[in-house]
Amino acid sequence: MLLAPACAVVLGGCGVTVAWRFGLFNSDGRFDDVDACKLMPDAPTLAPLVSNGSREPGDSKPDGLFGWAGDARSECKWSSVPRRVDQPFRTVRVFAKTAHATTDQTGPERATEDLEIWYSNRVRRDQEVTAADVGEKGYQTIDKTSIVIVLARIDVFDIHTKFRISNVVIDVSARTHDQPNDKKKAQVTALATAVAERLKSLN
Repeated sequence: MLLAPACAVVLGGCGVTVAWRFGLFNSDGRFDDVDACKLMPDAPTLAPLVSNGSREPGDSKPDGLFGWAGDARSECKWSSVPRRVDQPFRTVRVFAKTAHATTDQTGPERATEDLEIWYSNRVRRDQEVTAADVGEKGYQTIDKTSIVIVLARIDVFDIHTKFRISNVVIDVSARTHDQPNDKKKAQVTALATAVAERLKSLN
């Protein structure tokens, strides 16, 4: 007669252990899994950034890496039509990563760590990274990729403004083939600010 209660205690203990291992006793943070396309501003807002732009096809549903469980990732792109037009950007992109709690860290703590690791890696590569007044903490940097085709070299610049709010890390970027100037960098910061406001409105 005592077996049933004993089994219940054992199973209950196992359930607590599993819950603890998956971080269920730590806070995930302010946001549920974020869809990046819900953060992308509307067409009139994007019109000055991308000539005759439209959303690129693809599912932006937030999902774990390779479709498995874990932190949820989502991406949304808005690009010029026809392609190869930079006025002033060819593509703007919003990437959202929603951090989940683990056994020893809350969602916001993991998101903070994610952003700081990204920052440290850029600095370690001697890449210029500046503070950006977006979200709870943010940075801006420029990635440059050079592609050589026969005797021609094509330079591609991606301006990134990356920031965190609670348990979500957002990377807002814009691609151009022209050397980024202060105006373009300011435009990406303004876009990131608009994305941050849309993120706040989800909660």
